Amino acid sequence: MTQWYIAIREIRRNGLRSVLMALSVCIAAAVMTAVLLLILGINRSIEHMVKRLGADLMVIPEGEKIAKQFNEALITGKPATFYLESTISDELSRMPGVEHVSAQTFAQTLTNARCCAGEFFIVGFDPESDFTIGPWLSHDMSHLPSESGNWALVGDRILLHKGDTIPFYGTSFTVAGVLQPTSTGMDWTVYVPDRALRKMVSDSKGRAEAPLRIPPNAFSAIFVKAAPETDLVDLAETIEQTHPNVQAVLSSSVAKLARGRMSTVAGVLLCVMAALWAMALLLSGIVFSQVVRERQSEIGLLIAKGAERSFVFGLLAKESGCIALASSVLGCAIGLLAVISSHQLLAKVLGTSDALPTIAVTAALVAAFVGFGTTSGIIAALLPVRRLLRTEPYEAIKQGAIV
Repeated sequence: MTQWYIAIREIRRNGLRSVLMALSVCIAAAVMTAVLLLILGINRSIEHMVKRLGADLMVIPEGEKIAKQFNEALITGKPATFYLESTISDELSRMPGVEHVSAQTFAQTLTNARCCAGEFFIVGFDPESDFTIGPWLSHDMSHLPSESGNWALVGDRILLHKGDTIPFYGTSFTVAGVLQPTSTGMDWTVYVPDRALRKMVSDSKGRAEAPLRIPPNAFSAIFVKAAPETDLVDLAETIEQTHPNVQAVLSSSVAKLARGRMSTVAGVLLCVMAALWAMALLLSGIVFSQVVRERQSEIGLLIAKGAERSFVFGLLAKESGCIALASSVLGCAIGLLAVISSHQLLAKVLGTSDALPTIAVTAALVAAFVGFGTTSGIIAALLPVRRLLRTEPYEAIKQGAIV
């Protein structure tokens, strides 16, 4: 009989203990896979969001609370309302170092509208000056209806289709296009022409249950694209000095703030993962130690009959290795499936978009987790074997008989 045959036979014979060993490693591997994939996915989502934001900096009203609301709106699509004076946009467009500006107006929160369930963001934009929304359309902006029409562009997660009609505050809009998935707050946002938004505000007084209130000609945020070779920090300082009641948010600072928000959550998850893994290895060691104690007489007899100690060690290593490998593979598969099936919900709860790591990164991490789980499981299980193999065969047989 080969070592593999004997190892598998022993695993079947001690089914309950084998399951206990496998269960602990499986749970730890599942948690480790899910946590690390989620953290990496969130980090990739933040990088992706900043890269595709389109603007070098954004100008919003001053205040730490407003900056926080604006970042959440960019990253998660959580609605926010604040407003700037309408003259600032023209002044910024004439400022040295500024190549292009486009203003957006944020409307009040709309929850569970007749078109669709849940909370989403309504934003008014200027199709003629826009450079952040149009690139996410599958067709050119020139194919859109006139700016004065009641049409809308919707994010990928709004679950509407081109041609659908959606009523907002008593005004109906026709979906003119669906944006490609962005892994940003744009996925939960409805964009309407700014002129149509202003008319909706005016008409809401007589059509809507609660009127929509936006200061006349006011904007919420101005997206700025800097000229080549422009120092963005200097430009931001110049804007804030010229307009004391605003703040300029660099696109790079959005990523920094997002990562800062996630650092505490990520730290807690990593601590939980480490604790679970330590407990899994400890339980595996204890269970396998008990198995070895019960088989002391058998092992002593094998050595007394001439079996090499390396043969016995290899036999037990294969037994623990089979259990560790199977449980690591199963645990990683469970963790991966859990993240894939619930990453959108988890990302929404954690306050970020729902991107996952690339397929290549995911495959490499899962392979590494399986290897790490198998190796550490074998080591934890075989630690008690070393002491037994140093024991004389007669003494091992005698101790096994007592047990």
